[in-house]
Amino acid sequence: MIRALVAAVAATLVAAAPAPAVTADRHTPVPVLLYHHVSTAPRDADSPALYVPARLFARQMAALDRAGYTPVTLGRAWRHWQSGAPLPAKPVVLSFDDGFADQYRTAARTLRARGWPGVLNLQVGRLDEEGGLTEAQVRRLLRDGWELGAHSMSHADLTTVGAEQLESEVTGSREQLERTFGVPVDFFCYPYGRFDAAVKAAVRAAGFLGATTTRRGAASPADGAYTLDRLVVTGNYSPARLLRTVRAPSARR
Repeated sequence: MIRALVAAVAATLVAAAPAPAVTADRHTPVPVLLYHHVSTAPRDADSPALYVPARLFARQMAALDRAGYTPVTLGRAWRHWQSGAPLPAKPVVLSFDDGFADQYRTAARTLRARGWPGVLNLQVGRLDEEGGLTEAQVRRLLRDGWELGAHSMSHADLTTVGAEQLESEVTGSREQLERTFGVPVDFFCYPYGRFDAAVKAAVRAAGFLGATTTRRGAASPADGAYTLDRLVVTGNYSPARLLRTVRAPSARR
């Protein structure tokens, strides 16, 4: 009787155990979604497509959750690629470029309710400026488990600047962010997604582990560490369209 009871309890525990994380394939592609504004576009917006309204963003996050996706940081994906560290069965990275105030007011609140991290690619020159994030807000994001990436000092097209400015934009942004926030800044995000051999070399020399682009696709070590793909999300992405994009990131939609 006792043996039967022990066996029944053991079987119940095994059945209730979560599915194992993905660890076998260290080349697992991870979709990296790219957001800019998470708010309604004003009438005079230069790029209205880059505004995702708050309600739509919340619906997109709910759709990812229902479909079984789990947001992770880029660093966690990187550790999986490099050493086989575990990933959830359906990982996705939620990245936010530039450092706009609505990323804290809206996106962070939605993610915080689910216990999800984001990746903030912060332009140093936008910090504490009108319409940008404050230092206190960035610190709160970090406490929430967000990852901090560098997005240059001034958001210049780095393929057009001289060697001195290139070093300042790349190395300077990493040094200032690490000094200000006291956390590692391991990944760079190319302004406008533009890069060439000199820009990639500067990013590598600055000590970054990798860099993200705006080239369409899921991020993978097969891309090359300094040319990781992402998926730009615009204001006309319904939740269904977002899921189709995450599931087939190379397809044009």
